[in-house]
Amino acid sequence: MAKKDLRSIIAYILSRLGCLNPFRISRIIAYAEVIYMKERGNRLTDLIYRGFNNVFYIEGVKEAIDNECFEKVEGDPSKGIHGCIKYTCDPPVIDEILKKYLDKAIDETRGLSDRELNDLVMNNDLFRKIMLP
Repeated sequence: MAKKDLRSIIAYILSRLGCLNPFRISRIIAYAEVIYMKERGNRLTDLIYRGFNNVFYIEGVKEAIDNECFEKVEGDPSKGIHGCIKYTCDPPVIDEILKKYLDKAIDETRGLSDRELNDLVMNNDLFRKIMLP
């Protein structure tokens, strides 16, 4: 997937939810992928998920948010405040199918903690099949 496409996916999520940390962004994207795979039998994206045990990352996220439309907001770990990424440009235009599944993932995970969201993705057999070491 082109950096521009991943950038649009991240921008869409942030335009819907506001400032989020990359951990949560990646879990929402992965969950949208899982929902799509469950319904359609194939992949929603061609993103590369790398990880092991209970941890993963999406290749290219760091490069995708290295753009003037993304603002990094520093956290304060001593106060339990996590840093996050804010999207500051016009909402992106994305493919309708991608939008549909991102919206489903956002709606279904909105009330989950980071740990619950991570477990939802990591404990899914479909996701484990596409995650690379």
